[in-house]
Amino acid sequence: MDSRIPKDEIAEILLRVSNGDEQAYRSIFESYKTSIYSTAFNLSDDEFMSEEVLQDTFIRLWNYRSKLVEVDNFDAWIYRVAKNVFLTKIKKVTPSQEPLDLILHDIFATPKTYNDIEYRELETAFEQAIQSLSPKQRITYQLVKIEGLSRKEVAKILEVSAETVKWNLDESVKKIRSTMTEMLKNLPLVLILFYLQKK
Repeated sequence: MDSRIPKDEIAEILLRVSNGDEQAYRSIFESYKTSIYSTAFNLSDDEFMSEEVLQDTFIRLWNYRSKLVEVDNFDAWIYRVAKNVFLTKIKKVTPSQEPLDLILHDIFATPKTYNDIEYRELETAFEQAIQSLSPKQRITYQLVKIEGLSRKEVAKILEVSAETVKWNLDESVKKIRSTMTEMLKNLPLVLILFYLQKK
């Protein structure tokens, strides 16, 4: 469960985030990630979409950081942002599209451009995160996210059910995000989230 930030501390933390404090930004992410993910999952019943809602919500928070000091009720604000992100994604889905396709849409502006050194760090951590997956999760992720195959196509290739493909993909996405945020504590969290949004 999230360890929610005490109300008497949130104003100071938001002020720090508005000034670009990475530690404060990470503390908010850690405090709200589970509840935002769970809220999105309860609405969508789709773990992959829920992960995308979580990432996009915190990218938007970073983009809006200079205005955070004007937010009176942060709990209400962050959940409203998450809801708007979710609704944007839902509107992008047509009957012929799976929620998985939503990762291809650029919803928010680039938070900032990473330099060559940061990009190499992200790429190296991403490759290590991929290698840390179980064999089934790794091949599923590569076929869906890198090769661009549908879940049904992957299920046929691997001779498993579509639900198994969905579970392995969902787990791989969460593990990659968790591994990279743990490995790259020297980089701004928003860069990691933005990098993963483009994968």
